[in-house]
Amino acid sequence: MYDVCIIGAGGIVGCAIARELALKGLSVAALEKHGAACQETSGLNSRVIHSGFHEAPGTLKASLAREGSKLILRYAEERGIQLLHTGMLIAVPHGAITSGLWREATSLWNLWRRGRSQNIPFQFVITPAGVRGIAPIQALGGIFIPGVAVIDVEELAKSLAAEAAKGGASFCYGSEVSAIEADASGYRIRTPHSEVRARALINSAGLNAHHISRLACGPEYEVEFLRGDYYELIGGIERWKIRTLVYPAMPPGSKSKGVHFGPRTNGKLYIGPSASIAPEETPKQVFLEAAQKFLPDVREDDLKWGYAGTRPKHKSEDFIIRLDRTTPPLVNLIGIDSPGLSASMAIARYVAKFFSRG
Repeated sequence: MYDVCIIGAGGIVGCAIARELALKGLSVAALEKHGAACQETSGLNSRVIHSGFHEAPGTLKASLAREGSKLILRYAEERGIQLLHTGMLIAVPHGAITSGLWREATSLWNLWRRGRSQNIPFQFVITPAGVRGIAPIQALGGIFIPGVAVIDVEELAKSLAAEAAKGGASFCYGSEVSAIEADASGYRIRTPHSEVRARALINSAGLNAHHISRLACGPEYEVEFLRGDYYELIGGIERWKIRTLVYPAMPPGSKSKGVHFGPRTNGKLYIGPSASIAPEETPKQVFLEAAQKFLPDVREDDLKWGYAGTRPKHKSEDFIIRLDRTTPPLVNLIGIDSPGLSASMAIARYVAKFFSRG
């Protein structure tokens, strides 16, 4: 009988929770349906450690991203995990003048208010020359947030899982949950090859979390799934000289932070993601046009399809992290989309508050 079973322990959030609870002395069973870590949302995103700048003040997303980004950057630096201290430039392209500059100006104003209210360091860039001093792109101006980085996600997951295992956590990969039974003493969690018993259950199943909640006799949650495609710019950072994350200024209420330039720790450069509720691949033209707003010299044959990821989004637009049952305890994590990676270590601390040795 384990103290806690985590379903979805191969994602960054699940790995972080397993580490946090194991280091606090709880016995942890960590189940993952895939054969390795980072096979879904965690490994198919932009790998950005956000500051929380984009998030609405007062939300769980904002507070956990702000706390988590500090924790994860310190953790990575202490353990030698690869980081690119890129900063983030949220820019207004030249074409915004003809398409209605007020939209981008309104977006920057809203971001300025959010950043200022959360005490996140940033600076205005008010000239094209100022923009070029940060990134070799064409833009009128924007906002630059220096405390943003890109991380090697697989290295991070490996480190978190290793520390969790050292603390006594048992990781079981290739263990998709098929049934869950609950009684006063705890849960029986069945997989095709085994049965796990635990006094409490943490549902960190990402894209499948709404289904796991139902299996555990928890609440019904409605979740929207957004597909995000990424294209690679051939020649990478060395060719295009973009070493900073470059985001477009997006209007309030957008489903994503925008199709952006994303340098990676391996020297590659991507543009993405799209944000589509359709399962089909987003047309290449969308990414070409997004790139040409800032780099007019990009041509169609400079782009090749990279990968696609899916992120779950709750209708509230916020993270849902709740103790949905008390006997036996069930903690649900629903709609953990961006900035879930950034917030992961803070999410782990938040979840740990629901548990104690007593």
